[in-house]
Amino acid sequence: MTKLPSKPLIKGHGRKWIVLALLVLFFGCRYILGPMPPSPPGSEEGFLGAALHPTLTDQSQSLPDDAMPFAARILKEMGTTLRYAFIAMSMAVPAGLLLGFFASSKWWPSVIGDVSAGNKAARYLLRPIQISVRLLTTLMRSIHELIWAILFLAALGHEPITACVALALPFTGTLAKVFSEIIDEQSVRARDHLIASGAGPLQAFLTSLIPQSFPDIATYTVYRFECALRSSAVLGFIGIETIGLSITRSFENHFYNELWTELYLLLAVILLVDALGALLRKRLNRIPKRTTMPDLSGSGEQNIKQLKRTAPRSMMARALLWSSVILVIISWFPSIINVSTEPLVKASSSNTMQLSKSDRLSHFLTKMTPAPVRESGAWDDAIPWANELWRENGKTAVINTIAMATAAIIISAFAAWLLLPWASRALASAKPLGLFGGKDNPFRNIIWRSVGLLTRFLFVISRAIPEYIYAYLLIGLLGVSAWPLVLALALHNFGILGRLWGEVIENQPAEAPRQLLHTGSGRLQCYFSSFVPASFNRFLMYLFYRWETCVREATVLGMLGFASLGLHIQLSRNFSRAYDEMIFYVLLGSAVIFIGDLISLYLRRGLAKA
Repeated sequence: MTKLPSKPLIKGHGRKWIVLALLVLFFGCRYILGPMPPSPPGSEEGFLGAALHPTLTDQSQSLPDDAMPFAARILKEMGTTLRYAFIAMSMAVPAGLLLGFFASSKWWPSVIGDVSAGNKAARYLLRPIQISVRLLTTLMRSIHELIWAILFLAALGHEPITACVALALPFTGTLAKVFSEIIDEQSVRARDHLIASGAGPLQAFLTSLIPQSFPDIATYTVYRFECALRSSAVLGFIGIETIGLSITRSFENHFYNELWTELYLLLAVILLVDALGALLRKRLNRIPKRTTMPDLSGSGEQNIKQLKRTAPRSMMARALLWSSVILVIISWFPSIINVSTEPLVKASSSNTMQLSKSDRLSHFLTKMTPAPVRESGAWDDAIPWANELWRENGKTAVINTIAMATAAIIISAFAAWLLLPWASRALASAKPLGLFGGKDNPFRNIIWRSVGLLTRFLFVISRAIPEYIYAYLLIGLLGVSAWPLVLALALHNFGILGRLWGEVIENQPAEAPRQLLHTGSGRLQCYFSSFVPASFNRFLMYLFYRWETCVREATVLGMLGFASLGLHIQLSRNFSRAYDEMIFYVLLGSAVIFIGDLISLYLRRGLAKA
């Protein structure tokens, strides 16, 4: 019997119903989160005006004469931000590669041809290892790096290496997941050919799949470094001396000119990393041309040497690789270039009032045990304790967290969706899709090119600033409510969705939209009638992917004062030192993120099949 092809998951009226459902869902979230405050009680005059007048001098008049100048101070803190990001990534990348290797199944004994009973048994034995590694990496990335930092600082004290490990843990989980997916997506023909020729599974894996995966692994690593840089800056909001600490102080003291200088510096560094990543991605995904033709008139071995000697090489990729290695070494050992910085591990203090690291860790582990269990020694007593925390704060905090994430992703989706025609290189042009539309007008060409560049630059700027910094500034300007946090999440994800969706549109076949333009349709008609229907499934895939990230970020944004899970984590840590309650809310947030990952994965797989 011939199997009938499956129907597309979403088409025609189904897309309209989904858009309507998103709008209904947004208004449901608005009802849960409440309205925006009627008047902005925390707004400050001069904040936006100061954006045009950044300063390189201190605005404070009460600093001592020997204080470090403002420009030198923020450069030092930016250097510390970069240092922590480099150290964290130097730990996360090797660990991510190792865990990604075990999370993949492509290195297992082959199933091609006649498979021995031993190979089949080995594959069944390796399956539990793969599942265990995937669960471990899910747990690592489901807890936000800021929460990892809070936990480690409480357990081990304020040390730079503690902050670096806190950054490295979730990034290791994310890198392992993505690396394993990149490897699993590669063609196995070369690997199977090597195995059929007598190579072992591991040997075939290392010589075929790893080289195929290298361009995607390298470019994604650069992107994760950009994320690590943003996360390193955010550590300043919990007292670590990165650029985020300067931003906090300047905003609290109303030194807005200083604040904008710090934001511009952070933005410039992130944009530089983003540009380097784009250049590397372009270089690694393009097959270079040989500049010198080899002389292949010799023996086989000589010809191989000639091919290797004349093979095209990328100086930019090599320079970036070696620069990264040198910067990692300097970050770990700054004394080799005579730079005086805070040591990664502080020497033990002789102060008898200060707990040693082992005593501090022991105290933390004791305090993280639920209070009823500490008193009775019976873990059954933890169940009513957890139920009470769930009823009092947990349930409302979880609902608020999910509502914030959902409202934010819907706002960012509709904003990016509407601006995409003006950012698309295919449509934002005097000659859309390369079609000549009449008399050539240089002024018209400049206008359209400027519109496209400005819109794409808006996407870049929007995603460059971390959500936590957006939220911190908006809370100060608009007052404490859920909506500054929602707007912060929406601003950051607006830039990310704009970039991802823009790439989807540019990769679409141009025949159908060209036909519409030939028949007299305008750009917007072409966009809504052709590009959007053809890209709708992939739009939703990215939407669900970013939603699960929004859930993760919304968990910690509550630390700024709104009743989500982050607020209760912050209160448990700062006021009552109730580490057992803090761990309860951390695990609750991890469970929410894990469930969100599963829902998103299920929906994205359904869309991919369609």
